[in-house]
Amino acid sequence: MAGRAIERTEGYLRTSDGDTLWYETAGTGTPLVLAHGLGGNAVVWFQQLPHFAGRYRVITWDQRGFGRSSNDNGRAGPQTSVHDQLALLDHLDVDTAHLVGQSLGGWAVLGAALAAPERVRSLVLSSSTAGIPALHLPPFDAGPVQATYGTKPLSRHPAIGDRLPESDPPRAYLYQALSSFGRRPPDADFATMLAETVHDADALGELTIPTLLICGSRDPVMTPGHVRDAAQRLPDARVVELDLSHSTYFEDPQTWNGVVDDFLHSVDTPGDGAR
Repeated sequence: MAGRAIERTEGYLRTSDGDTLWYETAGTGTPLVLAHGLGGNAVVWFQQLPHFAGRYRVITWDQRGFGRSSNDNGRAGPQTSVHDQLALLDHLDVDTAHLVGQSLGGWAVLGAALAAPERVRSLVLSSSTAGIPALHLPPFDAGPVQATYGTKPLSRHPAIGDRLPESDPPRAYLYQALSSFGRRPPDADFATMLAETVHDADALGELTIPTLLICGSRDPVMTPGHVRDAAQRLPDARVVELDLSHSTYFEDPQTWNGVVDDFLHSVDTPGDGAR
């Protein structure tokens, strides 16, 4: 999209229980939905939206209680996000889409795929086990995910690791600044909600949607071991490990975007191989 203005459209969806969800779309083509994590909102995808909008209809949204979306009913959480994700597809007249979820967003997109697999072309779970029960390792401990919530010293923020604050302090600061925009849910026990939102292993075993799991080798929140263990539950899953921390899409967007590009291309043009 270099040299071209990105045409953006934003709006609000009123949920069936009276809350409002903010969303944004850009570009044309096959829909590509990006769901943010616990430490962010739709704005954190600023390095992805211009990149993918040249080939896809990119849809970003603030999950309930984040950014510009309300949480008047106090129902923000991973299970509600599944319903909200599908309601957003309905609102935008999207029949099928590629779904991408970062950390907490993985719960929303995988849950949507299990609820309505016919509407999902592919899944990308970025730094997320997404409620997949552990196969060989101890059960997932969501405590580190809760630690990504709120403002912390940059040198100790688990969402971006220790390398980015040292190598690029302005970008590390930008991450925290972006994550503080707009609303944030009260300091709810997201760790408990995530730990209790575990998908049925048999249902996962029947999910034939192509799935890419991206993990960071230095991620203290969703360790590579847990991500690889989770991938074994899915029939058509592949794992890409990057030498990064938890927010791989933010820390090295060029590499992350390229990995996702190749995966989406392999799904949209089967038999053509990676670009």
